[in-house]
Amino acid sequence: MTLDSDVARLARTRPFNLLPREAVQLVAFSCGKRRFKAGDFLFHADEAGDVGYFLHSGAVLLLKKGAGPDGEKRVTAGALIGEIALYAPVTRRVDARVAEDAVVIPVPRETFRRVLTEFPAAADKVRAELAGRAQSLVEGLDAARVRSLDAIAQKPRTVP
Repeated sequence: MTLDSDVARLARTRPFNLLPREAVQLVAFSCGKRRFKAGDFLFHADEAGDVGYFLHSGAVLLLKKGAGPDGEKRVTAGALIGEIALYAPVTRRVDARVAEDAVVIPVPRETFRRVLTEFPAAADKVRAELAGRAQSLVEGLDAARVRSLDAIAQKPRTVP
């Protein structure tokens, strides 16, 4: 696995796909790789998070505590786990357990911020993309609120 192949893999994944090649190279070079064995944990629920994990190879199970099999999600190579930690302090909401031996590129928030500082046009693209995603989320929540209110208004009322 060469730096060029790492850059190519990273560049296919959001938010790295918004960065110029030189910025992605800087991320790949600065962060390095870590190997994990099946059964290892990347992180646990309720931990503070300041690192996003790019899954270079292998598979990871994201496990929501107490949710049973319905609370599991399997992610495979090419996924970025914990993207929000690149932008802001977070508390992890799930456990991330390695399902198959994995190679991971941990990307600390501070490294990502430093790269964005070096590439301000890319930082603007990332900000715009995040703003668009936030707007879509707000619109979706608003639509759900309206549907909920409509359902309540149409429900027949019984008088005791």
